[in-house]
Amino acid sequence: MSRKVYLVIFVLLVAVAATGVYLRQRAKATAAAAANCDSPAPPPPPTAPSPKLPGFTIEPACGTETPKAPEKKKQ
Repeated sequence: MSRKVYLVIFVLLVAVAATGVYLRQRAKATAAAAANCDSPAPPPPPTAPSPKLPGFTIEPACGTETPKAPEKKKQ
């Protein structure tokens, strides 16, 4: 093989190694930033449906209800 082929192979190997080092450092930085977070991650959504018990109702969250229009009185 000629020198050019060896040079291309060498450059490709160095590029792969540099990419691996970069990704490892980025993963370490991301993990460190997540470890210093003040607020925990939100809990995952529930997988089971709500229970259907007598007297058990789920109220809508605050601010999600649409305000009702005032009723007009007949005169």
